[in-house]
Amino acid sequence: MNAESEKRRFESAMVWNFASLAVLGVSGIALNLLIGRLYDAATLGVFNQALAAYIFFSQAAVGGIDRSALKEVAAHAHDPSRLRGIIFGALTPTLLLAALVTLAFWLARTPIAAFLDSPGTATGIAAATPGLFFFALNKVLLGVVNGLNRMRAFAIYQSLRYIGILACLAGFALLDTERVRGNELAFVFTFAEAVLFLVLAVEVGLQMRGFGPSRAGDWIGKHLVFGIKSAGSGVLLELNARVDVLMIGYYLEDRMVGVYTFAAMVAEGMYQLLVVLQNMYNPVLARHLALRSTGSTGELEAIIQRGRRNTWAGVFVVGVAAAFIYPWPFDWLAGNPAIGESTRAFQALVLGIVLCAGLIPFAQILLMAGRPGWHTLYMASAVAFNILGNALLIPVLGIVGAALATSASMLLSILVLRLITRQQIGVRL
Repeated sequence: MNAESEKRRFESAMVWNFASLAVLGVSGIALNLLIGRLYDAATLGVFNQALAAYIFFSQAAVGGIDRSALKEVAAHAHDPSRLRGIIFGALTPTLLLAALVTLAFWLARTPIAAFLDSPGTATGIAAATPGLFFFALNKVLLGVVNGLNRMRAFAIYQSLRYIGILACLAGFALLDTERVRGNELAFVFTFAEAVLFLVLAVEVGLQMRGFGPSRAGDWIGKHLVFGIKSAGSGVLLELNARVDVLMIGYYLEDRMVGVYTFAAMVAEGMYQLLVVLQNMYNPVLARHLALRSTGSTGELEAIIQRGRRNTWAGVFVVGVAAAFIYPWPFDWLAGNPAIGESTRAFQALVLGIVLCAGLIPFAQILLMAGRPGWHTLYMASAVAFNILGNALLIPVLGIVGAALATSASMLLSILVLRLITRQQIGVRL
């Protein structure tokens, strides 16, 4: 494939994945607005606290094996004889790990609820527990699709997850007419992940028909070593994304968690623009890093530099517009005064995203280079900065302090990433 056709394919895949992100954004907004309208802010707070715990445990359930699968599939995409073994070698340990962590998640429901002083959160965790098992398997299967560079299919399957969540919420709206089952709303994740698993199992099964014989035993150990070294980074990544919500839940009442959720939800939508680019660049990074000659980083650095410039320019425009427009459309749609209370927190979150935008698409370069331990160290720095900042600022500034701490931690951790990347793989970010 020549450079021009590869560029066209990349751009086409980007359009599909941004369309998938639009589905995510609409679904996320609709999910939170509908819960707030159908139930109340306290129910929304319970839902998001259960979600925070769910996401934290979900990374432990997959243990970084999904990134190992992505990396190895992308690096060996030119050699189909190895791909079946790579895939089965990733799924085998994931089945056991997912089962164990799912059990731990269910057992942890009461202690988590007690820590947050929110009994309803225990009910939400129980409702989401089966979904955790399927989520782990889906992460590996989506990693395979990503590594094969089937980005159009990847976008469609990501959209299916969010459509399933909304479909299940519609079921609650129709069946829970008395609005007494709000604490069980996290069941939407169980429903969506189970449906997605059935679809992905068919997709990957069809793809494997053209691969060579399975030699899973050759790969289980490699995936496990990579997973052990990177498992912490996955947990830390999702913990870092929810530190603000969890610490607001600790310091403030459920209602303030619900208020902050509006700001965090829209900011997360902006951040997901960068995650789309990260998913696009990950297989590119893995291929270039696997095939490069010793000390030769010029072509890869050129790709990174172009990506940085284009990303910063685009996100700056989006960020400025979002900071001025928020919260007018959401206030009009929801008619909820709580949204207006979150405006300053949203603007503080946007500031951090804009400052770091150029480098976030390449934030998993250490994983793609086979340095999962160093990636975990980078993520540990992000979480440490975030927890410290939230602990210092929430008691003083409330939810605005949480947003400022989150943005500052994002910027500091990106500086750590640049330093480690330069030292470990000789690439300038």
